[in-house]
Amino acid sequence: MPVFFISSDCVHERRLIVTGPLVQHLRGSLRVKAGELLWFGDQNRRRYQVRLDEVALTRITGKVVDVCTEPTNSSVHVTVAHAVVKAHRMSWMLQKTTELGMTQLVPLITDRTVVHAKVSQHKQMVERWHRIALEAAQQAERWDVPTIHRPTKLSTFLDESVHYDVKLLLWEKETELRLPTVLRGGPRPTQISILVGPEGGFTDQEVDAAKRCGYQTVTLGPRTLRSETSALAALSVIQSEFD
Repeated sequence: MPVFFISSDCVHERRLIVTGPLVQHLRGSLRVKAGELLWFGDQNRRRYQVRLDEVALTRITGKVVDVCTEPTNSSVHVTVAHAVVKAHRMSWMLQKTTELGMTQLVPLITDRTVVHAKVSQHKQMVERWHRIALEAAQQAERWDVPTIHRPTKLSTFLDESVHYDVKLLLWEKETELRLPTVLRGGPRPTQISILVGPEGGFTDQEVDAAKRCGYQTVTLGPRTLRSETSALAALSVIQSEFD
């Protein structure tokens, strides 16, 4: 059963009150009824099992019958810095990387980025991406929703990426260093950054700039993958190694 994300303010003294768009989703799309048991999660990584007692036009209420918190774990936090691609491909990538445990997405503007949106459109784009991530996180029963950043120039992101333990650049010209080799070559990381280029790949100058900032170029194998497929493949390897 999906976990529906709410603000912790929605729960008070073991009572849940939900208003806003989630009501329309639960009432209209899912057709939930009074008496059903649902799971809700808040920003504090706390989950509530709630028995609904009212499903009205503008609000849903219920009694909290169980509460649990996220088990202590040593999950690796993965930032995917992915060049902006066409809308349907970006949406698919975001949905699947959310399911695979991505912590945050940084949409990149690179030299070969095909999609160029005006700065005034960035807010709307991020809102749409957040909705996609939210729905995917609910379906995957995650404890959190990935953070979605505004589109950022590659050079700016590189300047701000000093805190990552492992920095990876997926590069079609790399033929020797495989991703699993890098992941197994040192202590367990806590923060990983993955750079994924646009349809035409990163330029040599961009790769050189990333290397100067500590990024290692890695290959996922002999086949040429779409950029969004590369992101999924890399996350799958990371999940296999550390989860």
